[in-house]
Amino acid sequence: MRVDRPDLQNPTVGSSKLNLITVCTQNYPMHYAEKLIRRFQTLTNLTVESYCITDRPNEVTDWAMPIVPPRLSEGWWNKLNIFSPSMPDGWLLYLDLDIVILQNFDEEITRTLKQGENINCVSDAINWMGVRFSSSFMLLRSGVRPDIYDDFIKNEKALVDKPGGDQVWIGPKLDKVHYIDDSFPNLKKNLKFDLATKNKNEMNFPKVVDDRIKLIDCTGQPKPHQLARLLYIKNNWHDVPPIVPKV
Repeated sequence: MRVDRPDLQNPTVGSSKLNLITVCTQNYPMHYAEKLIRRFQTLTNLTVESYCITDRPNEVTDWAMPIVPPRLSEGWWNKLNIFSPSMPDGWLLYLDLDIVILQNFDEEITRTLKQGENINCVSDAINWMGVRFSSSFMLLRSGVRPDIYDDFIKNEKALVDKPGGDQVWIGPKLDKVHYIDDSFPNLKKNLKFDLATKNKNEMNFPKVVDDRIKLIDCTGQPKPHQLARLLYIKNNWHDVPPIVPKV
């Protein structure tokens, strides 16, 4: 179903309320969630409510509202809660924890919402296992596909070791996805697959990046806490409170 909202400037009215959500469970350090959300809050001019799906609600303070999942899943599979009917009403902007926000991307959000598609994402950098859908950046209408969550709960034990992970399982279930990068190719770039160069077994990361890039996805290794030597990671992640102790 398409929703025509030509007047949409700030998606906070009625059912168009915007909710920023990330997932931090098990052994993932909570400062990753806090840095991501505080960075977004600092840059955006939109009115957004922030949530963290976590099994450690006592570690979530003024920067977000905790959501304790009804059951704890394995690793990244906890993000399937995004499709649960218990999510906040409105639009859900989901970002993976290892995304570094370089600059404001309000325009990309609002113009995507004007498209009126229920499920939007940025393509996988390498079409992993032949699937274009990526779950690292999703913008979707709350409650749009509760069947995906239900199927996961029913088949969780058989899915947790599925090759390719959650997005390879989710992608084929979606008959219509709006790929945001078709309109905004510089919204999000993958550090390893889009920006790095490889010399034999050594991966070299650029010292500077195109100033049109809004988000850098540090999926895999190394993670942002290991990349302080790159100023665009240091300035936009390491220097965002809370300060991470030196390791």
